[in-house]
Amino acid sequence: MNPIQRLAKNIGISGISQIIVAILTFFLLIYIARFLGEAEFGIYSFAISFTSLFTIFADIGISQLIIREISRDKNLTDEYLINSFIIKFFLAFITFALIYITINLMGYPQNVIKIVYLFGIYTILVSFAQMFISIFQAYEKMEYAALILILEKIILISLGIFVMISGKGLTELGLVYVFAGIIEVLIAIIITSFKISKPKPEINLLTWKKLTIGSIPFGLNTMFAMLFFKIDTVLLSILKDDVVVGIYNAAYNPILALSFIVSGIITSTIYPVMSRYFTISKDSLETITLISSKYLAIIGFPITIFCLVFADILINFFYAGNFIDAIGAFQILALCIPIRLVSTITGTHLTSINKQGLRTLSVSICAILNIILNLILIPYISYIGASIATVLSELSLYFIFIFFIDRYYKKIGMSKILLKPLIASLTMGIVLIYLKDFNIIINIILAVLIYLVVLIILNTFTKRDKILFKGILKKADK
Repeated sequence: MNPIQRLAKNIGISGISQIIVAILTFFLLIYIARFLGEAEFGIYSFAISFTSLFTIFADIGISQLIIREISRDKNLTDEYLINSFIIKFFLAFITFALIYITINLMGYPQNVIKIVYLFGIYTILVSFAQMFISIFQAYEKMEYAALILILEKIILISLGIFVMISGKGLTELGLVYVFAGIIEVLIAIIITSFKISKPKPEINLLTWKKLTIGSIPFGLNTMFAMLFFKIDTVLLSILKDDVVVGIYNAAYNPILALSFIVSGIITSTIYPVMSRYFTISKDSLETITLISSKYLAIIGFPITIFCLVFADILINFFYAGNFIDAIGAFQILALCIPIRLVSTITGTHLTSINKQGLRTLSVSICAILNIILNLILIPYISYIGASIATVLSELSLYFIFIFFIDRYYKKIGMSKILLKPLIASLTMGIVLIYLKDFNIIINIILAVLIYLVVLIILNTFTKRDKILFKGILKKADK
């Protein structure tokens, strides 16, 4: 298999697996929310978010570092694999100790603390599995990574649903997560042993130093990303109660799932091309950035409008008549969709021009902004405040990315690209408001037709787009 065929295969596998994992995760979360109700779903969401904040201590960026290093030199596999495993073994104890100390100091009731312990163990197990998945990525064996991630979600869904149907509670659900994490690690070890390497246990302290120091930039990026996405749930739990946390996450989970499905596929496809064009054709890099952003905006804006108009119907459909209070938060959070999709491209652009440090700085600034906004807004307007804080933080991240691109690359005129999809979406939205009482299927068909007609009238789809996009992909194959 030549490099182009291998790249195409890995992109396809990565994209399909991300779609499957995101869909499975979405259905699992919807099912859990339906069965647990607002308060217990709030505890579950808090436990997941709280323990996720400690991911940095369980990995410190090692998994991302070994992708880069082993992909460059396969001879490092045995040395890095065994020493990374040992380092992460010690980090696991440190991570759980930090979770134990922190949650007990926060004064939560014992039932919540017990759930946090279980999800803390799951977080650590996932971190171990991620190390092996990184090895597969370095060897461009994405089918192994996809197999592990999909199997884990299948175990979670099948056993999780069984536990809930059997009338069990959060503790049993937490045990299911721990079991799934153990199976994930075991499968990863087995595949690595048979398909990649069987390293001998040789400790090298110099390698420990190299891994620890080299992983810090990656770890910081992970830390701020986790703060950006998870701190709102934790702060809601601290400042409000479990019911509020449950309502907020019932609104946020569908938005996150949808955003990750689309952005994950695009990033895995576009990043290699962007990185290549930074060195051989900067004009083409600008072109692919603009085209990708335009078409993600074309996808994102109408989804936002549809969520705004039909929020009540969607929430009722997702949660079978429960979580009605999540409708307002869902409408606010829907504004994040096009912003996040386009920010995926602009953030990837920064990484492709070797400005990953600026990307980390951007995320860290917005993570801090998110914390400040949550602390200001939550005490007064609860989960609505958390929703507003999320949207403002996402918008700030978009503008900071654009600022750094304009300063360290060139001005790319992003606003012109986004204007036509926005106008077409608003036009579609006005029509849908008046037709809302029609059957939702008819509304979807009408929405698509109206949107496409307005896009065509505005001359959004140009021959230049098609020619340039084909040219970029053709050159990228060479």
